[in-house]
Amino acid sequence: MNKPSSSGQIPLRRRGLLRTGAAVGVMAPLGLLSGPVRATEELAAPALVQSRPKVTLIWGPSALCLVPVAVAQRQGIFEKHGLDVETVNVGYDTTVQVEAIALGKADATATFLMRLFKPLEAGFDMKMTSGLHGGCSILVASHAAGIETLQDLRGKRIGMTDLTSPMKLLYEWHLMKNGVPADSYTWHQYPADVLTIAVDKGEIDAFADGDPNAYFAVKRSKGKLFPLTSNGTGELGKYTCCVVAIGGKLLRDNRPAAAALTRALLEASKIVDQHNNLAVEAAQFYSPRQVKPEELGEMISGYPYDEHHGAPVGEEFRRHVLFTAQALKETGVLKPSTDPVRFTNRITLDVLGS
Repeated sequence: MNKPSSSGQIPLRRRGLLRTGAAVGVMAPLGLLSGPVRATEELAAPALVQSRPKVTLIWGPSALCLVPVAVAQRQGIFEKHGLDVETVNVGYDTTVQVEAIALGKADATATFLMRLFKPLEAGFDMKMTSGLHGGCSILVASHAAGIETLQDLRGKRIGMTDLTSPMKLLYEWHLMKNGVPADSYTWHQYPADVLTIAVDKGEIDAFADGDPNAYFAVKRSKGKLFPLTSNGTGELGKYTCCVVAIGGKLLRDNRPAAAALTRALLEASKIVDQHNNLAVEAAQFYSPRQVKPEELGEMISGYPYDEHHGAPVGEEFRRHVLFTAQALKETGVLKPSTDPVRFTNRITLDVLGS
């Protein structure tokens, strides 16, 4: 297991603080990227700059879906776009992320879209500038529980590691839209490594989680478990789920740097979408040795990273955010007084087109 150099030991796979991205990025990997770079020339920034503004980006290396950040580090994409980017891992705690940006300890974050809605509704000084990818949460079900369709979840028990997670809100809305009201099933909280045991013991019938837990749970179940749905398929698969969000201070003080950070992460997302092998190389830096490259590649290939589904910008990105805002309004998460259209326009910013 790799360890970060300054933020303490991180217990899960792919966690750590990459301090050597710039040095690695300007060496051999740039040669390897001649193809991908040509595929994203429209995002290119000037190769030579007099000085590189320092930007601190918060992310969670244990989230495989955020591999574009690792790709941008290891392939020198941040440097290519004229930035000196330091990445800091604070996990998934939205409160910590928001606090770090509010206190000026960080400038931006890459995180799950729905985690940001309540702080932004409360007026937090930050705007979302682009999508990053889709498809990072999976609803796993048991054949033995008689589940084959979403409608079969009526009367069933669904497990989850955190009952305050936006993932729960996402599936409550999705099930409601598919004729399964929230009062027809129940949620039960379990640690991640106990979810499959709970299914085997008959305590729950399905569970919602992300990779690698969901992936290995299905793979090791010998056909007993299967992915019932995810936010990378069907209606949910049409929209981004993780985003680039930038603090108001950086947007006001150095708009070009905010735009450069957005371009860099969009370029990295396209590389992940088009060059799975490079994404796997970056992900391996944070992965336990027992995870095979082909397993990483299979998981990564399940997330949309293209500009239409996973990594939109501009008006397309606003449309994606509006979809989620309307969903949260329908489920009562956003205040009755919050207008989804006005809210979306307030919390998004097209730094590339304005």
